Amino acid sequence: MNVLIVCHAGAGLGLGHLARALVVARALHQELGAHVQLLIQGDPVQRPDLAEFDHKFFGLEDNLVDTIRQQARHSDIQVVVFDLHPQLISADIDGLLKALRQDGRKIIGVDSLDSHSDNLDLVFIPSFRFSPPVDVTGTAPILFGWDCFLLNVKYPPIEWKSGRQVLVLAGGADATGLGETWPALLNEALPDGTQLDWVTGPYAQQPVWPLTQRIAMLNHQAPSGLDDLMQAANYAVTVYGVSFFELLYYGVPTVVFSPYGNKDDAELAEIEAEGVALVVKDEVEAVAKLKELMADDKLAAAISLRARQKLSVLGGYKFARAVTALVA
Repeated sequence: MNVLIVCHAGAGLGLGHLARALVVARALHQELGAHVQLLIQGDPVQRPDLAEFDHKFFGLEDNLVDTIRQQARHSDIQVVVFDLHPQLISADIDGLLKALRQDGRKIIGVDSLDSHSDNLDLVFIPSFRFSPPVDVTGTAPILFGWDCFLLNVKYPPIEWKSGRQVLVLAGGADATGLGETWPALLNEALPDGTQLDWVTGPYAQQPVWPLTQRIAMLNHQAPSGLDDLMQAANYAVTVYGVSFFELLYYGVPTVVFSPYGNKDDAELAEIEAEGVALVVKDEVEAVAKLKELMADDKLAAAISLRARQKLSVLGGYKFARAVTALVA
């Protein structure tokens, strides 16, 4: 089986789509023996796991539809998977989807193509909730749930232990500039003996460190993966995104918020109701809530256990099974 995966990545877009695409690629290769090619629109980024697959970057100024048509024309592709940034979906995407299906290819939309489900064979939502657009009448099957998360994780989770190691994730691009002010707030508030591990994403500016550091503060520059840092962390504070769910998988007691307006409000409300993380409104409240969490081992252990239970099944295997059913 030959599979083409199309996704976005870059400054202002982050790495979430690419990270999920790599999870899908690995699952299809391991479970089905598929040969996978990745077509990535955006800024080139160096990742060791990209070397596992044939891949090509092309610019945001290039025409997405034309590039895919050209790639498909010269490849014996049976399945095309799209994981696109919703603001970068071409106006003429439906014409492309129809043409690909007419050629006998199976088309899967991950996350953002649900409004085009008339021209898809499957919609795969890597989320625990989904509300279909009211004007959509498509008949493509839709899969979603806590077992559909496409997480790029390497290790099994372990039982939580108390400590003073804190992981801070501002996003692959830090699109809202948290690195300018957040380090100083954390340095001022967190208890003595804390080691703060700050991750600077590949598209983010360098954090502004306080002149006087009360706590140990380490900057990790665009690491190839976050698994080792997550396994070592006793607590985390993060913006809402794919990495947040990786933290839940590892059972790291986490404070989370969305700096992107109100677009994530519904999801965060349900996360708060499930008790798998502490949800706050902004980075200032996040610092205060993290300080409280670090003083409450009973709460931290309970959050860790609930999170690990919710994400005990990963979505890559479910995705591979769905593809098997499509091409049977």
